[in-house]
Amino acid sequence: MIRSRLVGAALLLFLAATARPAAAQVPDAATLLTDIGFSADQIAKIKAGSIIHGDIKASTERELVVAFAFQVKPSPTDLVNQLRKGLMDRTDSNTIAFQLIQGAPTVDAFAKLTFGPNAAKQAGAYLSAAPGTDLNLSSAEIGTFTALGRGAQPAAVEQAVRSALLARLQAYQTKGLAGIAPYARSDGQRSVGDELRSATKATKRLQSLVPHAYQFLLDYPAGRPQGTDETFRWTYFNAHDVPTIALTQGLAMPDGDAWIVSQRQFYVSTGYNCEQAIAAFLPMQGGTLVVYSNRTSTDQVMGWGGGMKRDIGSKLLASQLEDLFGKIQGGAK
Repeated sequence: MIRSRLVGAALLLFLAATARPAAAQVPDAATLLTDIGFSADQIAKIKAGSIIHGDIKASTERELVVAFAFQVKPSPTDLVNQLRKGLMDRTDSNTIAFQLIQGAPTVDAFAKLTFGPNAAKQAGAYLSAAPGTDLNLSSAEIGTFTALGRGAQPAAVEQAVRSALLARLQAYQTKGLAGIAPYARSDGQRSVGDELRSATKATKRLQSLVPHAYQFLLDYPAGRPQGTDETFRWTYFNAHDVPTIALTQGLAMPDGDAWIVSQRQFYVSTGYNCEQAIAAFLPMQGGTLVVYSNRTSTDQVMGWGGGMKRDIGSKLLASQLEDLFGKIQGGAK
């Protein structure tokens, strides 16, 4: 049902050291776990090395939701540094290519993005794209690929994809959620901005812990909290053997020895609409507590039997992420 390899844990790649901002009020690990509903028995299991599922509710009928808590051996800052050095890259074998985008973006930031061995097939999907087909494209983007003509060479299609990604990145950096071009559907449009806004508003605990960060996620690019570190990247990865492109924003905010981090996939080429993941790294005896939540929007769970589809999809997403987090636990030193 859900074709995509939903890589919410990729947010950990975006962390970087920054100055401590004001106004964050992150509690100690045990207090936070108790406050968000984990039992004493569950907390003991987390300390013993288990990955324990939490319980959060979907904010829309399209949303898959997952929450975890687990412990790793490094301190929060050490974990950040290890992840910056490629811990996640060594862990995830599905990545085809990726690029951190530094400074003002240009089309050159996407130069490494090519379709690879299946270039003709991938190019053909773009050239035949229409509202409601597998690719997530705006009406204007569909028009651009249609104008190339069915006989266009893969290299020309790749260049058009790079230009479209650059335009999406620049629009998001300038206008935030309002700048995200909606996906054309056979029955209308899907607004990614609305999906991400709903996911953010559902994160009430974040609002009480770090209100400035919460508001920044809604108002981006306005209202940046002091000391916030921001990064962007594109990723080309296999999602159940389906090549998928994502544009991702990472935000990191330290509070003493703790960190609050978020990942927002504001464009995904196929399989799902968008994703927002938020995590807290808190020091605890024996290492770092990671408290993680993921909200992923997908049209594949709508319609008849939607509740059952969401339940199955959330369990599949949880299984994929739990496997990935288990590898992180083993890889972090």
